[in-house]
Amino acid sequence: MSARRILRKKVILCVGAGGVGKTTVAASIAVASALRGRRTAVITVDPARRLKDTLGLGELSTHPRAVALAGAQEAGSLHAFALDAKHTFDALVERFAGSAAAAQRILDNRLYQELSTSLAGSAEYMAMEKLHHLVTHERYDTVVVDTPPSAHARDLLGAPNRLLDLLATRAVSLLRSPGSLLSGTGSLARVTLSTLLKALERWTGMNLLSDLSEFTAAFEHMMEGFADRARQVETLLHSPSTAFVLVTTPETHTVATTVEFHHELCEAGYPVAGVIANRVLAFPELDAEALAGNGWPERLRQRLLANYEDLRRLSRRDERMLARLQTEADAPLLAAIPLLTELPVSVVQLRRFAQYLS
Repeated sequence: MSARRILRKKVILCVGAGGVGKTTVAASIAVASALRGRRTAVITVDPARRLKDTLGLGELSTHPRAVALAGAQEAGSLHAFALDAKHTFDALVERFAGSAAAAQRILDNRLYQELSTSLAGSAEYMAMEKLHHLVTHERYDTVVVDTPPSAHARDLLGAPNRLLDLLATRAVSLLRSPGSLLSGTGSLARVTLSTLLKALERWTGMNLLSDLSEFTAAFEHMMEGFADRARQVETLLHSPSTAFVLVTTPETHTVATTVEFHHELCEAGYPVAGVIANRVLAFPELDAEALAGNGWPERLRQRLLANYEDLRRLSRRDERMLARLQTEADAPLLAAIPLLTELPVSVVQLRRFAQYLS
């Protein structure tokens, strides 16, 4: 598969180690998709939100931000988003609560207000929920995802399954009846826990058991909706219409990380399209004799030749690393993008960058 062919996919996730240029690659893929007449969205899950700079935008939010395609003829459209986990969580509650009144009870609950911003894994799950919403409800032809570095991307991809596991645990049953926290313990432990809860209530101003009971009562009938959505997201991530693109550089440590992450993705059954290598040096062999009669001073000519030989040596190193990557990862090299003197910071520059994908 070539880098051009992945533009036919419904979902394209750019994954890899930090600092390899995933954001630039994701943005260029999105621009290339839109220029092929497709209605395209690009979303960043990276907290650094470099996507807005790459697209030349002042800001990004959970609402669509239209990106002008610089006068391209017969182009599709391009919208950019940034993840807002709290806003997405609220929207999901409103969708599954059953009524506006039930949704408002949950949104007003102080425990929910804390959990929706600080619960471990909530941001990752909401990112996948946003992806699902863009694909199924907003009807984009292609959604490109700029993910965080690979260590965090593992959390991102595992979020739907972790939610399913959580909903199947005894912990959820316990939360539905918070009074059992006290009734199920011995007398000494019950007194200790009761004292601790009262102290926390005085400190936080919250009636913890009351708020917990109210939250779980309102949230309980939404559990199946969350579980069903998690299964749909997991199906989407494994769909043939989805492509995972590993972005790397020819550096030793990033190649090793890419190989490891590729094996993890394949073992989990995710559809990996291949690798895009960024910042590759590719200086060809130079005919030194051809420069002999150009009138340069010999000392300058020798210095230039020595500098060029250094670049050629680094190019051979990059060639070896890319060969190792293809051997160890057993993944096709979709494109090798040369090291550029400056990063793209406009759609015009991204269009030129996207040409390297072919």
